[in-house]
Amino acid sequence: MNNSVYIIIIIIILILILFKNLNLSEKFDGLTSMGNIDKSPIFVDVYDNNGNKLNLSMITKPFTAGSCEDFKTFLINKPNRIYLGMSSYMEFPGVPSNPVDKYVNVKDVENPNDKNNNLNIHYHDMYLDICDGWLHCFKNPEKFIDINKPHELISDSDFVNYNVAKPDASIKKEYDYIYSCPKVNEKSTCNDWVSYNKNWELAKKCIFKMSDQNIRGLLVGRKGCEIPKNCDATGWIDYHDMLKLYNKARFIFVPNVVDASPRVLTEGMAINLPCLVNENILGGWKYVCKDTGEFFTNENDVVENAQKILKNLDSYKPREYIKKNHGPINAGKRLANFIFDNYSDKLILKRENVKYLTLRHQLTHFKP
Repeated sequence: MNNSVYIIIIIIILILILFKNLNLSEKFDGLTSMGNIDKSPIFVDVYDNNGNKLNLSMITKPFTAGSCEDFKTFLINKPNRIYLGMSSYMEFPGVPSNPVDKYVNVKDVENPNDKNNNLNIHYHDMYLDICDGWLHCFKNPEKFIDINKPHELISDSDFVNYNVAKPDASIKKEYDYIYSCPKVNEKSTCNDWVSYNKNWELAKKCIFKMSDQNIRGLLVGRKGCEIPKNCDATGWIDYHDMLKLYNKARFIFVPNVVDASPRVLTEGMAINLPCLVNENILGGWKYVCKDTGEFFTNENDVVENAQKILKNLDSYKPREYIKKNHGPINAGKRLANFIFDNYSDKLILKRENVKYLTLRHQLTHFKP
């Protein structure tokens, strides 16, 4: 059987299961049931500037492996809801490459129904089919999404709240750079799920190279890992303490590759840190320009680009760039234009009442 047949069979089975149990759900009104979608980390809600929730959700990562609940939630809400895909989880909707996840495209598996294969089967084509359009981060979107559907270069990290992430002149600069790579939990080794996404293997090579030239780093989350003597490392840091640590550095170092929406990058830039970014990063490349920082490729050119930033700190204006091009208002207006231009006939809100849109949480009366 080809892949389309498998998908059709799965959908039919799920629909039968769903309607068999509809009468057991007191909250189900026959069209939409928001309970699961509000609690799911996979489905991201969208709000307007008045705090109203749209009948639209972003699918930001693969459905939970081995469970039908996410697909059931999708089916239940589909009649009255618009679903857009959003690249926020590694290569999604492409096959996520983190080896810990063990994702394999269904096309590459001889027997997808074999429960003993110990793999996470990824249905790339299914996500292309079920999403009505895409918000993406890619330089080459045709490799990952269906570009015949509406699509726009908009990332989660575009919505950085620069009124929260902001410079604090009272905090002394103690480090040349800051790098963030928190562990999954206290029991994790230095090489875990997060370290792959944050490219710790390359980062460590670069950090030692920079330390040899007396370029000193603050390594967030790397406590207990092998680091140079002239660097400091922390354990887990909560968000508000992280904002203080950004202010102790002169630039932010982002060696990540499989990072679709590097929020640490725009947070650092909002605090006015120039950036040193891996030129092969999936998302975040669009933030790097002559006013914000430099690219590097590997441990062989990281020092020269780090030194270039340190010698020209006053020439970079990353916070000014973020406020002018991104943040809740600018990103929110782009998102509103994209959604209303393409889906206004299906939305419950009228465009004339909307100034901007936000993701996940209400953000009313934001002042630039």
